[in-house]
Amino acid sequence: MRLDRATHTLVAVTLSRRNLLTLLAKPDGYPHDSACTIVFPGAEGPELRVHAEEDAEHYARRVAPPGPMHPDTEDRVRGRQ
Repeated sequence: MRLDRATHTLVAVTLSRRNLLTLLAKPDGYPHDSACTIVFPGAEGPELRVHAEEDAEHYARRVAPPGPMHPDTEDRVRGRQ
């Protein structure tokens, strides 16, 4: 994982495919005692924690439903490709 402070108000987070797949596996119980979080230590700045949670849990706290997704991406996410 890499953090880039692009501006005072923007921090860009770059995840390797391995990091992203690891994060995506966590809500599915891999490993079973996972905190569903990957951490970037804050040696030279703030610590970053990226946490994964189920859609139902995440969107339950929002008034609006999730935003639109590109149809090809939606198909891939839902396993229709």
